[in-house]
Amino acid sequence: MVGIIRLNFHINAPIERVATLYQQIERIPEWQYDILEVKDVDGPLRLGAAYTMVYWRMGRRLEQRMTVTRYEPPSVMQQTANTPLGGVMTSTTHLQPSEGGTDVRWQMEYRLPGGLLGSILDKLLFRAAFERTVTQYNANFKALAEGTELPYKPIQGRVMR
Repeated sequence: MVGIIRLNFHINAPIERVATLYQQIERIPEWQYDILEVKDVDGPLRLGAAYTMVYWRMGRRLEQRMTVTRYEPPSVMQQTANTPLGGVMTSTTHLQPSEGGTDVRWQMEYRLPGGLLGSILDKLLFRAAFERTVTQYNANFKALAEGTELPYKPIQGRVMR
């Protein structure tokens, strides 16, 4: 079963500023608060570029290698990855200039491991939890692009044991 999560929001900043921030892979830990670091970036952002995000989840470090599978600056970026726990995901972000700023449409398609059990866990836990997390990521991204204070503070730099 493939799950889909869609979120839309508006940023009070021009598309050029929003796209530039989104393209700065090394800044992901500033807005995705549970990312400890981005490493192994294989050059400038482009179709086929890859990088590794290091998460803090379930009390441990997890790594996820992301590959850019669609790139149409400044308006579209898509990444695909195998998740640390055995799933597959594709995240697509569309930026559209709008009056007073930029409209953002984000979508993630994913498949959890575990067959029927994975589907049940998705319905009971994963979808709502991940939608809440990405809504918080988006609030941080919006704040960075608008130059305001982050509502959710990053964990980077903390010692996690």
